[in-house]
Amino acid sequence: MQIDEFEAYYAAQRLAARARADGLSGEFLHWTKVAAEVARISPRANMNLASVQAIVDEELRRKGKTVGGAR
Repeated sequence: MQIDEFEAYYAAQRLAARARADGLSGEFLHWTKVAAEVARISPRANMNLASVQAIVDEELRRKGKTVGGAR
């Protein structure tokens, strides 16, 4: 699969959020590093915090966890 840098950044953020929601700390660290590297090397990878928060909220809802950090 080939995706552009913009999509790669948010895909990595989604995978990091999913790993975090699943309690997989090693995978979480891996995907946060991937997202950071994509953001570092790509001028197209914008870090929109509202978008990242929406991804995290969606993944927490997927796991049946309350948005905002509570379980």
